[in-house]
Amino acid sequence: MEETPLWTPKDPANSQTTKLRERINEKHNLHLETYEQLWEWSCSNRGMFWSEVWDYEGVVGDKGAGLYVKESARPSENPNWFPNASLNWAENQLRHAKAQPRDVALIQISESCPGWTPSVNHLKQEDLYRLVGKVQRSMKKSGLEKGDRVAYWGGNTIEAVVVLLATSSLGGIFSSAAADFGTDGVIERMTQIRPKLLFVTNGVVYNAAPRPLLPSLSILLDKLDYKPEKVVVISHLPDSMVPRPHSLGPEVMDWEEYLDKGDGNVEFVRMGFNEPIWILFSSGTTGKPKAIVVSQSPFVG
Repeated sequence: MEETPLWTPKDPANSQTTKLRERINEKHNLHLETYEQLWEWSCSNRGMFWSEVWDYEGVVGDKGAGLYVKESARPSENPNWFPNASLNWAENQLRHAKAQPRDVALIQISESCPGWTPSVNHLKQEDLYRLVGKVQRSMKKSGLEKGDRVAYWGGNTIEAVVVLLATSSLGGIFSSAAADFGTDGVIERMTQIRPKLLFVTNGVVYNAAPRPLLPSLSILLDKLDYKPEKVVVISHLPDSMVPRPHSLGPEVMDWEEYLDKGDGNVEFVRMGFNEPIWILFSSGTTGKPKAIVVSQSPFVG
């Protein structure tokens, strides 16, 4: 039986893969004619291939000199890539903000529930850059330094992306917990990373029903043996749908209150290619969740 491709490009000659292959051919005096040949060359010349990808994509930062990976290393050795590089992941994500400020950077679509139908929220590149700057300056006022952890607990919001970018811009390490985790699941994660700052949405909508998180936040803060220095509440749901507990401590403040009131350029702390910027976690179904540290890479996302 003849197989039918799931997808075929309309103009393969103008695809990014073809353009990269032609660039490599010209630079290295090669005659790679197909995707398979390019793939085979990339496997035999890993450092050279990813060096070409760095240049082709215009990665912001210093690639560094020397070998970009130990070619003889086995995957099990987990060799370092670009050992002499210096870059910042957030700087690469925000690099189009000034060249294409009016382009849409983020689109937030939230689930509806009875009594609330949220609008679709579009955020332009220039507005994303401005928000990251405000949160970054607030984080610096909070004393956040390279290597400090920042945690997020809540729904998929624009603010979550802003917090991630602001954390990464300063060399901090970001982690998150899903909105449907109970307090015990969040505690298991937070006690391992001991975040300096915690950002949390006031609630989420799941299966067309509002789920307030502030009552759970109160329980969480009572049970944590290591308190974040500041807890910032993001109003994802209307405040009328989420009663605010009286027991929240003085370290808890609202998003608008936390944001720096000024404007200015975002600072980017450039670091090594293999330095950590994220902590993910396993599901925790076979014991406590295991922390998975992810190093910065401009090719992620």
